[in-house]
Amino acid sequence: MTLWRLEWLRLVRSYRWIILAAVFGFFGILGPLTARFLPDIVERFDESGMGMPEMGPPDGITQYVGSAQQFGLIAIAFVAAAALAIDSNTELSVFFRTRASMRDLFTPRFVVNSLAGALAFTFGAAIAYIGTGILLEWLDFGPFAIGVALQCVYLVFAVAVVGLAASIVRKTISTAVLAIGALILLGILTVVPPIAPWLPSDLAGALDGLIRGGDFEYWRALAVTVVLIVVLPIIAINRLGHREV
Repeated sequence: MTLWRLEWLRLVRSYRWIILAAVFGFFGILGPLTARFLPDIVERFDESGMGMPEMGPPDGITQYVGSAQQFGLIAIAFVAAAALAIDSNTELSVFFRTRASMRDLFTPRFVVNSLAGALAFTFGAAIAYIGTGILLEWLDFGPFAIGVALQCVYLVFAVAVVGLAASIVRKTISTAVLAIGALILLGILTVVPPIAPWLPSDLAGALDGLIRGGDFEYWRALAVTVVLIVVLPIIAINRLGHREV
């Protein structure tokens, strides 16, 4: 059995893929429902009479992205950490390290979990898109598809951050928490205008911006993110390879 097949079976048989699909699928359903019915609910129970503005079709996707960006990213971080925290179990770590190089151990785990996260987000986004079309109005598919692709690139970067975190700490929970903290910090840095367009976090808002008619201004963030997706795993592999078990 190859390490690639082993990682695929680990993802499937541990039901981690179901966790990801359930999280993103749930928010994919909830997003359009919130955009369609929340203003009516608020108006019904709002005694001040002010209510809230009606939501448009882009808000169905916005509601999904907002939830997926929080809870979905946390789910991906923990699922990826469970695979990439190679040294969380000493006995298994020794077993694998004596039978394969760190690059051969790390690469399948990184690729499979990145693909799982991207597919889960796409699954939820497709549900949100269809729900928005049915309940509100159909959006242009082109900007939506480009935005989903950019968001998937960001999620692959997030898995790369988890891999780097796994080379700094050992335990699964510590790895996930450290990675989430780093991603939150990057998100906070987007408030600094000169560096915001260069940060991977800029891609996290691409889907919402594009479906609202915004221009494609994400080349700098995309280029930096792609470079980091390559560089961070290399650093992680090197650090893990030289770490004493």
